[in-house]
Amino acid sequence: MLYCFLKEVNMRKRAFTMVELLIVIVVVGILAVTIVPRLESDPLRQAVDQVVRHIAYTQHMAMVNDIYRTDTPIWFKAMWRISFRVKNCYLVSSNSDLDMNYDREESVMDPLTRVLLYSNSKCRKESTDSSIMFLEDTFDIDKIVFEPACGDNRFIAFDNFGRPHRSLKRLDDYLKSDCLIMFYSKGRKGVITIRPETGYVTSYVEPE
Repeated sequence: MLYCFLKEVNMRKRAFTMVELLIVIVVVGILAVTIVPRLESDPLRQAVDQVVRHIAYTQHMAMVNDIYRTDTPIWFKAMWRISFRVKNCYLVSSNSDLDMNYDREESVMDPLTRVLLYSNSKCRKESTDSSIMFLEDTFDIDKIVFEPACGDNRFIAFDNFGRPHRSLKRLDDYLKSDCLIMFYSKGRKGVITIRPETGYVTSYVEPE
């Protein structure tokens, strides 16, 4: 009997009272209200994370989509690339007709969001375009700067081995050192780094 009584007392000591449970619920609710919106309201971080994912998807497309052709020596110009317009929009495409234009039909669908990864040359959104490709309008990105190691172009291309290229002037114009792409928004900076040879991508965003 004494053993059962002590066991019951011990269980009561370990159990939450109704007041304690309500306090826990209130505290969790306050944390959710204050923390979650801050995590979801950083447009710069959202933009950088999205571009990192699309760089990886560009590399994936290059490795699974064989663009080699025997009818032309410049077939490599059709490599899959992620290209940034001057006005801070971008697209993922393969220049399959080799005319050096970025056509809607040559862009690819994002398998996660099911939107076409395309933007027109003037960065003007059309009714059929996805807003996520327009970084200035959607994420308040003021400027995108490519470091010299990235090449003279505003794109990164990938070959069928997943190696990043700094241009498509020659087949062997690989990325020789880290390519840094910097995104600026309201005085803050986010940096995407693409490694040579492997195309491995990392990112960093300055804290608010």
